[in-house]
Amino acid sequence: MSYISLYRKWRSQDFAELVGQPAIVQTLRNAIKNNRLAHAYMFSGPRGTGKTSTARILAKALNCENGPTENPCGTCQSCVKTRDGHSVNVYEIDAASNRGIDQIRELREKVRYAPVEGRYKVYIIDEVHMLTPEAFNALLKTLEEPPSHTIFVLATTELQKVPLTIISRCQRLDFGRIKLAEIEAHLSKVAEKEGFEIEPKALNLISRVAEGCMRDAVSLLDQLVSFAGHKISYDNVVLMLGTADEELLFAFAEGIANGDIAKVLGLVEKGLEEGRSTSQVTRDLISHFRHLLHVKVGSGEVLELTADYLERLHGQAKQFTLDNIKEAIQSLSRAELDMKWHPHARLVLEVALLELLEVRSKVKGLDAGIEVGNEKQKLEDHSPQPISSINTGIHSQNPMTKIKLHWNDILESVKKKSIFGYVSLHEGEPREVNEKGKLVITFKKGYAFHKERLEDRKNKESVEEAIRESIGEKIPIECIIAEAGATVAAPAISANMVADFFEGRIVQ
Repeated sequence: MSYISLYRKWRSQDFAELVGQPAIVQTLRNAIKNNRLAHAYMFSGPRGTGKTSTARILAKALNCENGPTENPCGTCQSCVKTRDGHSVNVYEIDAASNRGIDQIRELREKVRYAPVEGRYKVYIIDEVHMLTPEAFNALLKTLEEPPSHTIFVLATTELQKVPLTIISRCQRLDFGRIKLAEIEAHLSKVAEKEGFEIEPKALNLISRVAEGCMRDAVSLLDQLVSFAGHKISYDNVVLMLGTADEELLFAFAEGIANGDIAKVLGLVEKGLEEGRSTSQVTRDLISHFRHLLHVKVGSGEVLELTADYLERLHGQAKQFTLDNIKEAIQSLSRAELDMKWHPHARLVLEVALLELLEVRSKVKGLDAGIEVGNEKQKLEDHSPQPISSINTGIHSQNPMTKIKLHWNDILESVKKKSIFGYVSLHEGEPREVNEKGKLVITFKKGYAFHKERLEDRKNKESVEEAIRESIGEKIPIECIIAEAGATVAAPAISANMVADFFEGRIVQ
């Protein structure tokens, strides 16, 4: 016999086995018990939460030889045929591939005839939102006045796409995401019955990754058995899924909290070396800071994490303000979006992390450069001024000449104001001061990311302020991408330019 996947093997076969939908189970059981069945049901909710399984159980309960019963036997001919998908009275239609008006017209023709065996014809239309408008219109009349022997179950993951005229003709039952503890309990039961050994931490991680979807959770367990055998560890799950383990995530947040640039960038390298994608590391970091956010505002219980994990989160959350955490989530989310079009995903993440470190250092006053800069300023206030500032004719000189001579000073000044602005400015070159009096900074083709980031208001103002501080003039900047074949390097500084700057002359 061919192998049967765990998800199919452990699919719920009666109402008692349905996990995580107690209100729906009670509603359907009472409807059968009290003979208050609706002629059409709308099952809506996320994928993998039991919609199709519930529809099959309902069909089984209605046509069981001992029924209609809220507890189908599962062994009679009708129950077995329904379970195996061979019942002539249960029609499962995939609306994604049978979405046209012709298929619905054919359904309407079949509805009129009484069931060949059993009591009811049950039509299960999966992903019903995929039907065309014409098909929905054709279905309307049948839904409103179906024969007494027919029951419709319409299932959808996108209820908002179903016309209200259809919804209003159905009894609506909303399926919710399955709780973490319920998924863990079910996976533990499956593992025990199948003879698997699985670490509690591994079980918890699988359940969290499934995000309320039982089908995904069981499928992941099945895949892990193929990957690691019958003894599954936490490391097996991390390696197979390519997710960042909790130690790496806590280390990332620790590095950000302490403003440790070297550590944070080193952790990016470590995560990639261990086989994780840049986007996956970013998503995991977003998730970690989301956890910190909930803990910080006192809603950690909604995370459904283990007690040990929550305790560590509470400890780390003390290192951040609420604004720090919100800034981290926003910055990393922007980075995740940028990665979809930028050719260098790792660079996008690294720059986003540098930006976080900059914000963090400003908030906690950990930026040693600020203190050093203050001390340096005090010394400069009591020391002779440089020739360039003494020279009363400095402002009459060529602005481009002054910018080129002071470019390194400008970079260093921007570095103190904005790490992120510094990284982007470093990739550009000053080209000219145009006729509008703007400094044109040119970026190579493919460096649009740096150009656009430098055009952000905060970074642009940092550069313009650094120029004013360095050359004594306020010059706005304009960023452009170099045309194909064009050079981004500015002309070299000549002896004449130097002489012009200092109002001197060249001697032999």
